[in-house]
Amino acid sequence: MKILSIYPWTHISSSALMINGKIVSAAPEERFTRKKWTTDFPINSANWCLENSNLSWKDLDLIAIPWNPGLNISSASSRWDNNISWRGEMLSNIPSNILKATKNYNPGTINLSFDKTKIIYFNHHDCHAASAIFVSPFKKCDYLTIDGHGETETCLIGNYDGKKLKNNHSIAYPHSVGLLYGTFTDFLGFKPDNDEWKTMALASYSKKENLFDKKFLKIYEMSQTGFELNLSYFDFYLFDRKPNFYNKKLVELFGKPRRKNEKITKKHFEIAGALQRTFEKIVFHLLKITKKFGGQSNNIVLAGGAAMNCVFNGKLEKNDIYKNNFVPPWPDDLGVTIGATFLANKYLKKIKNNFLINKSVYLGPKYSNIEIENLLKKYGLKFKKIKKISSYVAQMISKGYLVGWFQDRMEFTHRALGNRSILADPRNKNMKNIINKAVKYRESFRPFAPAVLGEKAHEIFDIKKDNKIEYMEKAIMVKDNWRKKIPAVTHVDGTARVQTVFENYNPKFYKLIKEFYKLTKVPILVNTSFNLNGEPIVENPSDAIRTFYTCGLDILVLGEYIIEK
Repeated sequence: MKILSIYPWTHISSSALMINGKIVSAAPEERFTRKKWTTDFPINSANWCLENSNLSWKDLDLIAIPWNPGLNISSASSRWDNNISWRGEMLSNIPSNILKATKNYNPGTINLSFDKTKIIYFNHHDCHAASAIFVSPFKKCDYLTIDGHGETETCLIGNYDGKKLKNNHSIAYPHSVGLLYGTFTDFLGFKPDNDEWKTMALASYSKKENLFDKKFLKIYEMSQTGFELNLSYFDFYLFDRKPNFYNKKLVELFGKPRRKNEKITKKHFEIAGALQRTFEKIVFHLLKITKKFGGQSNNIVLAGGAAMNCVFNGKLEKNDIYKNNFVPPWPDDLGVTIGATFLANKYLKKIKNNFLINKSVYLGPKYSNIEIENLLKKYGLKFKKIKKISSYVAQMISKGYLVGWFQDRMEFTHRALGNRSILADPRNKNMKNIINKAVKYRESFRPFAPAVLGEKAHEIFDIKKDNKIEYMEKAIMVKDNWRKKIPAVTHVDGTARVQTVFENYNPKFYKLIKEFYKLTKVPILVNTSFNLNGEPIVENPSDAIRTFYTCGLDILVLGEYIIEK
């Protein structure tokens, strides 16, 4: 059974391919077009997924789309579907009018077929939920999805009983915790729906409550079934008519908004800090509601773009609402193609086992050493091949060199997890500034993440011995006796966005960190994504070579080959 999922148009385009119940390939379109956050139709990533398994479009049993347009067209204004400008619009015009005629305002799924090609459209938040449930370690769980918005929802609450997803409650647009965060990302001079992690990084500089915490109380209200925003402060739901997510009334409450590239002041840190605390209060409130409606499993999975908030995710470790939690490596719209393939697989009823696990995040393109060597020769570059490459690279990192590390299959995440990474020494207190200025060309307040040997993580970070945080999905406190030892990855608030690395999951990356540990007694490397600011993570060796020669990296490792400046 061959299922391809494709997702264009909203926040980021991607494709994923499932064969006989297993995800075999997935990639974002941006890596091929080199246009960061592209929402173009993912033709390149889809074609790559098929070619990687020697398939054509005609070989597919089903194409799954993680958005249900029926929920949009059933309520479309008559000015859109009373007339058509060309006959191709009959594809949407006819179902739109039929849905209205039958008063079917909430179609569960939409199916479309032409010749042997079958397409099914799933609800967006169902796909978010599935993208976490079916790669989690839980056979039963509750789920909470939180994002800007889907077709009509901004949050979905439910439980999975081992056989089916049961949606128990939802919160309707425009009451959105994701767009609340996006509004203040806009207010702070960043790009909403894109730069929320910058806002989260700013928040770490203001951990104590301030006057803005009280101001936030005026713009939202909790209820027994969720929360509501005071919409008089917002314009995000008028996105096609207004220049900003915020309006004049919010400016009157919070003061003058920051403009792009304007100096960041104490006020901006305090607003970001108050925003983060507000976000956490709302989402913990939603978790309690999820537990109330849930299936009594004591397991929770989170998905949706707002589940990218690693500061909140780290606090899940200490909460007493649920005993166990899981956040997938692709919680935002990147991962809904993963969720759609699982829903399609269950929809077709072609599997006996309802509990599927596809743990690997390394689902993208891979390049052989022969391909790499031929490319290096084609470019006329000087390179060398070293047998004990991990030992050599670890030595160079310990001497302060910055390394571009390109290995095996590309990650299907926004974060590099050891295959498309820039690596450095965490002991150097100046390393954060060095990487920001020489390589990433980005804001100085943004932190870098530690990749740590999994068996050593509990000695350095405030986590249990058996905990795995393999996707940089959580910010965890660094223990006091380690903060001065690893200043390059310890954020101003004492946290670090941890990646635990295990030999059975990524043996090459694990071996490199272990060699560094032998040399330094520090089982950690600085690990940040292999890209320049404003560009997607590198996909192929040519991308890596171009990036290497246009920034301050010292060494490039491509498979078994090394290039040095």
